[in-house]
Amino acid sequence: MDRANGADIPEPPALNLELHQNHYLPSGDGPVLAHAALTLRAHGLGALPCRTPAAVVIVIDCSGSMYPKKITAARQAAAAAIGALHDGTRFALIQGTHEAEVVHPHDGRMAVAGPDARAEAARAAHRLVAAGGTVIGVWLERARALLAAQDSPIRHVLLLTDGQDEDWRPGGLEAVLAACAGEFTCDVLGVGEGWAATELRTIAARLHGVADAVEDVTELAEEFRTAMATAMDKVLADVRIRVALRVGSELRSFTQLFPVERDLTAEGTQISERVWEFPTGAWGDDDREYQLSVTAVPDGDPKGEDLQLAVVSVTVDGPCADRVALCGPVPLLAHWTADRALSTRVDPRLDHYGKHAELGRAVSAGCEAYERGDRRAAEEEWARALRLARELGDTKTRRRLGRLVTEDEGAPRIREDLSAGDLNSAWVSVDQNPRWTEGRAGQEAGGSDKKCPGCGWTCPASATHCTNCRRSFPDGSGTAG
Repeated sequence: MDRANGADIPEPPALNLELHQNHYLPSGDGPVLAHAALTLRAHGLGALPCRTPAAVVIVIDCSGSMYPKKITAARQAAAAAIGALHDGTRFALIQGTHEAEVVHPHDGRMAVAGPDARAEAARAAHRLVAAGGTVIGVWLERARALLAAQDSPIRHVLLLTDGQDEDWRPGGLEAVLAACAGEFTCDVLGVGEGWAATELRTIAARLHGVADAVEDVTELAEEFRTAMATAMDKVLADVRIRVALRVGSELRSFTQLFPVERDLTAEGTQISERVWEFPTGAWGDDDREYQLSVTAVPDGDPKGEDLQLAVVSVTVDGPCADRVALCGPVPLLAHWTADRALSTRVDPRLDHYGKHAELGRAVSAGCEAYERGDRRAAEEEWARALRLARELGDTKTRRRLGRLVTEDEGAPRIREDLSAGDLNSAWVSVDQNPRWTEGRAGQEAGGSDKKCPGCGWTCPASATHCTNCRRSFPDGSGTAG
């Protein structure tokens, strides 16, 4: 919000793109990888008058294993999610067992949210019965059929389960996910002991959602309410990042880093010989971070000046697209240098997310070792994960790891009361990254680069002498670069 004369003035709808990188690349023979961190921020979208109501399906696992405590909490959670629906939202409630029964609305289609429809759906939620099996693929197929009949560009599924998919059909869940990919997004929560972290992560990854654990069943209603409120905030359905490459540069990868790490490279569309577009999903007022990696070849390039490897921009289609201000294109640069002190620096954002990727790999490796009975390897990996979590200030991961191993002085030891739920809880969220902020571990110290007043060579901000001519920089006398 901006403020004028003491009053809050809503910010105009806008998407802002920032690019952060170390643009100094080592000169020499052969291609070099240039990496950049992209931050895309949206604000003011809630004020758009032309927003299209979303279409949402709530799926509750009602298998026999949910009885009695978990089904009681699930009923309350479903009612809480229904209560968070915006007026006009198309929605349905599915009771999932070995079948997928639409318990609201009763005609098997989708209702339109309003006071009466929400109240009737909440009553249906409180009548859910736990009896049957767990065939998640059938639930997702039913949700897909419901959503396919809707004209909303924003389609979402919120799914709760306490078990693993028991689909007996050829291809099973994998075939269902292939059919559902791109049709809707899906957030999935595991509760209890019987679900599988790898399965939920696969569902969320394929359907561009978030997988997580409900650590305390009494908090399930609030978890569901929050997840639905987040889904209701989505306004723009088709936001894409466009990368236009110069001749001689090649796209290597495009990855979402925050809030969930997800490789989007294969989902890019080549719209011309040198231009790619990457989908980013539906947006409300939030921000996300990405990593772009491009190959650069120094052949024929001048030394000692900034060169443009690519241009990155944002495009929006669909309702409200013409009401959203878009930032101008931002350049991905290269500056060839023989100075290793410059070319080996890592942008602090990429350093932060790189360390979180290492943390996730350590958690996963420990879980895999524990499942195959290698307790020593599990302890070593989880000890490494704990060190990284402490260094990065990742309290969520550290708390969940604390249920797997002790944090006493010396080497952590596996807890004897470790449960399957504890294991899944630590494992399921390894793709989620806390946001990078100023001052986090791994941030590069110092200010702007500086140039030698003698030879003009560009040096790191922390340099005490020129790395080219060795001239001293007493009292920071180098000029800002």
